[in-house]
Amino acid sequence: MSCVTPTSAESLASALREAAAARRSISVFGNDSKRLGGGPVLPTDISISTASLRRVLQYEPRDLTISVEAGMPFAELQALLAKNGQMIALDPPFSSRATIGGVVAANASGPMRRGYGTARDLVIGMSFAMLDGRVVKTGGMVVKNVAGLDMGKLLIGSFGTLAVMTNINFRLHSLPAACRTYLFSYPALAAAIERRDKILKSVLQPVALDLISPTAAARFDRRGHILALRATGSPAVLARYSRDLSDAEELTEEKETEFWQSVREFTPDFLLRQHEGVVLRVSTTLKDLPLLVSLVPGACISRAASGITYVYLSSWQGGASLWKVAAERKWIITAEFAPNDIRRSASLWQLPKSEPGAATFAMMEKVKHMFDPDNLLNRLRLYGRI
Repeated sequence: MSCVTPTSAESLASALREAAAARRSISVFGNDSKRLGGGPVLPTDISISTASLRRVLQYEPRDLTISVEAGMPFAELQALLAKNGQMIALDPPFSSRATIGGVVAANASGPMRRGYGTARDLVIGMSFAMLDGRVVKTGGMVVKNVAGLDMGKLLIGSFGTLAVMTNINFRLHSLPAACRTYLFSYPALAAAIERRDKILKSVLQPVALDLISPTAAARFDRRGHILALRATGSPAVLARYSRDLSDAEELTEEKETEFWQSVREFTPDFLLRQHEGVVLRVSTTLKDLPLLVSLVPGACISRAASGITYVYLSSWQGGASLWKVAAERKWIITAEFAPNDIRRSASLWQLPKSEPGAATFAMMEKVKHMFDPDNLLNRLRLYGRI
């Protein structure tokens, strides 16, 4: 297998065109930080790395927008923005090693999705190279862009199965003036859920609200079901949080930052410890979230205000009953990370067996055929289905 590392969008597009014309299979990656994520990594005829595409193309601090090449390291970009008191409001796992293109291609996010959303909410435009050699520009450099269909949205979360992002435009946010974290610990899950519901019905608007199971909490040297809330804002806003959450443990400054870094990087740390480990992502309603957590035999961390739960299993066999319940309850369940032999042989992505689920997947297959009719690009990397 030959490996190509283009230094421009045009040379990347040319490499794609030549490979497609010869019907050669292609794998695309950034820094390979999520090699155990998504579908299997199959052998290919040619490999293309975006690691040399790492320039800042346009930065408008006053407009809160930036355009960067896809191979730029995510941590390097955040450090650059921090000098101007700004950030891309994403806190995905593997932050220290990921490229910005990899983060967007996986639609990776962390606890802050409660306050800021995911990459779909923050990407305002991009350019991408197609298999026919074209470089297509979509969206723009303004926060609100309504000029027709934004094809770039199709690439977010596509794991590089449609085209290759060459540069990405983001809306930026100011770094918070201050952050504070409030931790609640409960022996019983029901009490943690009751407090979550009370917070969601209140005037408080935290940027993160995570529920951490007892097994996961033990990794933080804590006991019980932990409900963790992160607040940002002015001294007056934070004072309101402290009054309303006076029975919580309060974390500030270094301890606050360290806690959320540990939550954000729980998945990479787990995979380092568990070489046969599996990470499932399960999407439920807020009402069903307690049922899901009660069924998990080990560690799990839930985005408690959005219904996304990450389940950590020591082996693939440990999740069999969970897949069955997910089908019965019409939950969406995905194997986010697993050993490559599992990803080659197992079903990794279960959509509800209903008309909306079937229609959604049928549309995705049509989009794949439109972009890649010969199925050459990152085959099966979208959770083994596309």
